[in-house]
Amino acid sequence: MYRFDRFKVFLYYKNLEPVKRFYRDILGLPEYKESEYVWQYWVSPNTAIGLVQDGHGYLPASEDKPVMPCMHLAPDQDIEAFYSYLKDNGIKMLSQIKTSEAFGQVFLVEDPGGYVVEFVKRT
Repeated sequence: MYRFDRFKVFLYYKNLEPVKRFYRDILGLPEYKESEYVWQYWVSPNTAIGLVQDGHGYLPASEDKPVMPCMHLAPDQDIEAFYSYLKDNGIKMLSQIKTSEAFGQVFLVEDPGGYVVEFVKRT
């Protein structure tokens, strides 16, 4: 059986600048410039979200966004404070915080490029 030690997902956008600000400035994720058209944002030491400028990657940007990144907050983080922080920074909130027996507390936002992003606080 093979093992893997890193995971990246690539999301395709028509305009990277507002999306880069969301992942870098609002979420505070470390940024790595892979190329002029691809930027990576590290969610954890071995997990990254790559943002790709339309026309420069394997796939085109599209209006349909069939992928939903899900980020789990660290155990010491307050999901209610984080929710308020995102809302106060003008992020489009798609749901209130909901409690799920399977996952804990969960809410959804829309990033500036139209992708739905889920945030989870495990209980």
